[in-house]
Amino acid sequence: MFSFLYNKLYKKIILISLILLLSLPYINQIPYPLLFDIPKSNEIKIANEWKNLKYPCFKVETLSGNWLSDYSGYFGIHDYENFRLNPGLYFGKEIEDYREKEVLIGYDPEPYSLIQPIDKCINKETKKNKSVEEAFYILGEVNTDVCEFHAPHIQSKCKSSYIVQSCRFSKTGSMTGINPCTIGIFGLFDLKKVGLSIVPLKYFQFFENENDAFNYIWFKENLLK
Repeated sequence: MFSFLYNKLYKKIILISLILLLSLPYINQIPYPLLFDIPKSNEIKIANEWKNLKYPCFKVETLSGNWLSDYSGYFGIHDYENFRLNPGLYFGKEIEDYREKEVLIGYDPEPYSLIQPIDKCINKETKKNKSVEEAFYILGEVNTDVCEFHAPHIQSKCKSSYIVQSCRFSKTGSMTGINPCTIGIFGLFDLKKVGLSIVPLKYFQFFENENDAFNYIWFKENLLK
């Protein structure tokens, strides 16, 4: 009897040890397996500046990646893989000019910027697309310390920050990409020459969901305390 219990306990110790070893690569990313309830929309305190924002205010990587890739090339950013997930690290350093730049889309250049001044993006006319519906959702609030942690060179205080999900849904049932939605951390900054602007700080990868984003925020908030 004692031998049976000993062997059972021994197997549990081995199993737990294996789980801990396999989880080590993720410690600096998201502290699995924490799970949080996503705040309901009526529970989220929305800052006044965010209440009238529209879909164009939240720039994310498109399915092709051309816009973001050309934008990074304009500033000579070499580590594109890091930039496409952590753009906030580059503002105020590699990216010092926050105004729109001409990037090549197809055969014609178009003005583009990750940083979106509020007075422009809320008045920006969006082309009506019969096959695609564009929408965004504010999922929860982010501590301003976490916001500023993700934009250490921007030389401006973060006024407010939220986890935002930006989506392009197909109305016809056709494919709009493996993942039509992108979740990211966005902050509001008062920037020189462009004014109050929405700045993308971090994007989560396509396989990460709302719980992963809130786990990440929880981890960073406790790290910065």
